[in-house]
Amino acid sequence: MHSVAENQRKKFRIQAPSEKTKAEKDREDVRKYLRLIPTEAEPNLGRVREIKEEIKNGTYLTREIIEEAAAQLALRLLRKGID
Repeated sequence: MHSVAENQRKKFRIQAPSEKTKAEKDREDVRKYLRLIPTEAEPNLGRVREIKEEIKNGTYLTREIIEEAAAQLALRLLRKGID
């Protein structure tokens, strides 16, 4: 048994290629040459990833961490001066 949908064939048209404008040709040339340029990673990308990981882990030196360490160091030095 054949259904009605199977009996109806899809119709499509084949269009003749159209002439490309100068702008379209230029775009194609640019795309072609862009593909030829080797892609290289950003040189600082690795360091940026390291910094992100350090921030996630809490090991990256922020202003607050530096100020806290300086305060603790000052307290230690003051205590040694008293002894």
